[in-house]
Formats: sequence, C-alpha cells, structure tokens
Amino acid sequence: MEISGKLYLSGQSKSLPAVLKGIDGVCWLQSNSKEINLEVPRDEMVIQAPVGSLPYKILLAEGQLFEAENNQETKKFLEFCEKPNAESWLSYLEQKKIVILVGIMILAGLVITVPKYGLPWMGDQVAHWIPHSWLMMAGDETLEILDESFFSPSEMAPQDQDQFTKEFNRMASLVLKDQTARLVFRQSEEIGPNAFALPGGLVVLTDELVEIAEDQAGVIGVLAHELGHVQLKHPARRLVRSLMALALVSLIFDDAATFAEELAAISGSLISLAYTREFEEEADRAGKEILIGAGLSPIPLANLLQKLSDGCEENCSQLPEWLTTHPSVPSRIEFLLSE
Repeated sequence: MEISGKLYLSGQSKSLPAVLKGIDGVCWLQSNSKEINLEVPRDEMVIQAPVGSLPYKILLAEGQLFEAENNQETKKFLEFCEKPNAESWLSYLEQKKIVILVGIMILAGLVITVPKYGLPWMGDQVAHWIPHSWLMMAGDETLEILDESFFSPSEMAPQDQDQFTKEFNRMASLVLKDQTARLVFRQSEEIGPNAFALPGGLVVLTDELVEIAEDQAGVIGVLAHELGHVQLKHPARRLVRSLMALALVSLIFDDAATFAEELAAISGSLISLAYTREFEEEADRAGKEILIGAGLSPIPLANLLQKLSDGCEENCSQLPEWLTTHPSVPSRIEFLLSE
C-alpha cells in the first residue's frame, strides 16, 4: 500500500515527487528519483489534520514534510501505519452539523443569561467584598462631581437639617452593623425633588423634596427607604454591576478607549442609573421595617407618595425622579398600609 505526494526537505521550499509505502507493517519514504529511500518510524510521524478538502500534512524526522491528498487512500494508509485518521475539530464540526447547532444554541443561551443573571450575581459578590472605607471614598468623590455639575448648597433651615439628621442617625444605628451612613443636604433645580444613596452610605436629600412634602414625617419615611438601599448595599452593587457590564462589552469589541472614557464618566452619572425593580422592592420592604423598628409609622410615607402622584397622569414629566424610577405608586401605598 502506498500514497503519492510531495516531499519538502528541511529548509527547502521546492518539493519533490515522492511516495509513502507500507510494507509488512513498516512505513517507507521514497522519492521518485530513488535518491531518498528510508524507513519512517511510525512514532515519529506527526499528522496535521486537514480542514475541508485541504491536503494532509505529515511531519517526518529531521524536519521533512510529506503532503498527501485528502482522500480515502490517504486515510487507509494512515490506518495501515497505525496512525489514526487525525481529523481536526474543525473537520469534525464540518461533518457534525448537529454539534454546530447545539453549540449555537448554547452560545445564544449564554449571551442571554450571562448579562441577565451571571453578571449581576458576580457583581453582587464583588460588591460585598469591597471594604466600606473604599466605598466611602467613592461616595465622597461622586458627590464632589455632582456638586460641580448639579448641586448648590442647601438653604434648608438649620433646625430642620438637625431634625432630619437626628432621625436619620437613629434609624441607621438600629440596622447598620458593619457600615456607616451619612446624610447631606443639597438643592438643585436640575434634579428637583429627590433623595438617593451613593456608595459608602452617603445619602443626599434635596431641599425641593422637603418643600413638596411639607411634612417631616413623610420625608423621614423617604430617608428610611434610602437607608434600606444602604443596608442592602444597593449603591455598591449597582456600581459594580454597571462596571462589569461595561467591561464585558469593551472586551467583546476590544475598545479600551471607550472603557476608559465610560469608567471616568460613570461615577458622575450614578444618579441617572435607575435601580432595578428588585432593588426598589427590597428597599421598600427594608424601609418599612426600619420605620416600624424605630417606632415610626409608614403611613406618612404613603401619604407623601399619594401627594406626589395626585393630579399627575401616568406619563407626567413633572413627576419627581425619586418616584418615577420606583414600582407603581398604588402598589407601594398598598404595601406600606398593609399589616
């Protein structure tokens, strides 16, 4: 048994016509000119499997290369020489279309599930391991950026600030064990009536929300909700999730410049990153528990929510941002008033 092909000697680009012969279980290489006639140890033959209809490449001793056509004769010869038909994984996939189909389905599943479930889970694990002191620095730096862009000093009466701070600290002391929380006051026409938590337990309350509320008890209810976010580390989890998603997209598209730009900008845009509905519902539950644990009623918060939404249609542009990024008002009021 033999196969014909081309022989490339080591260091030469020009080929010689040659044959590989199998005689009595021994493989021999022989050039057509008879200048080369040598035994080829089977354990020194290295088969480079072809893709598609490309030829087989058989590496021999001393850097020689024998190239044979990709046909049944070559495959039978390799079996004769006790070398398996070394098909590559690409060649295998070409013949196994069902494998390709299953692979595509698995890949599609990963594309859908990893961003929706995998990244949030991994982000949450990372967020819980970040030292609180690091998160406090991140919160302070974010507030500095917001001060430069959106905020001006609060004009709220000092006695009102003291009262809100006192209640805020009292509630925080009841639920925060391994972290701290701070309340700061700002005013902003751009942001309007709002309250939100930043990484590190920093909670911002705007004058505009206090003016609309008119009732301190309702505002304290809002602060309890934000403390719920702090207790559950929602700001840190939201930030890490966003950064991981951004890093994944940048990695896929190999765009380091975009990642660097977005990383620099994301800390200044935290206020515009709405929490997930899951986070908001968790904060509602935690906030209600905080109020009850502090001996306060959740009813004023329910009344404030009703007041904020009264007279405003479903798509009202004047609805405060603190309300628009949360679950529906009726369901929240029903939850707050439930036993």
